[in-house]
Amino acid sequence: MNCTANTMELILISHPDFFKGETVIVSSLLDRYNFTFHLRKPEASEQELIDYLDEIPEALHSKIVLHNEIKVFSNFKLKGMHFSGAKREHGKQLATSIRKGTSCHSIREIKSLGKAFDYVYLSPIFESISKPGYQGNLNMEEIKMFLKESRQSKVYALGGINASSIAQLETFPFDGLVVLGAVWTRDPFKNQDLISSNFREIHSTIHNLYEESNS
Repeated sequence: MNCTANTMELILISHPDFFKGETVIVSSLLDRYNFTFHLRKPEASEQELIDYLDEIPEALHSKIVLHNEIKVFSNFKLKGMHFSGAKREHGKQLATSIRKGTSCHSIREIKSLGKAFDYVYLSPIFESISKPGYQGNLNMEEIKMFLKESRQSKVYALGGINASSIAQLETFPFDGLVVLGAVWTRDPFKNQDLISSNFREIHSTIHNLYEESNS
């Protein structure tokens, strides 16, 4: 299972808080670009998440993954569910037909999951942008060797992924890259044009880098 220009996936995790105009931006990006939107709002109620999804055209729902909230998920035809480590057991109980993912912080943790999840986020690869000072002690050579092995789940890189750091991962056969802090700004309501610009730059960087390496 290796990354190529054709299989490299891009995932955008939502801003953790709601802001005016957010669903308009998200809908526009989903309509224009090929990527998965990970809806994660830690403090949101079920109704707030339902209202949020109702504001995004139904035709785009197949590109959205929902974080933890199984009851909300049952109301929509979404791409899948993602579970935090604390909620991981809930994910294991879902039907195998539902695409499921979870978050991990070591190779050992990934191996312990077996076939329970279709994909995992491995983090932090670099120092987190959204959580300054948050950096792990991952052994990058160990990661590279693991990614080249036959494995049960796809592995997506998370943590400090931006237009500049992407090139450092070109030789790592990750199945996808996850972005968060590199796209959303500290004041997203006032910087909505910048959000779109940030995403466009990352999307273009990934496309150009992996297209060239596969040519």
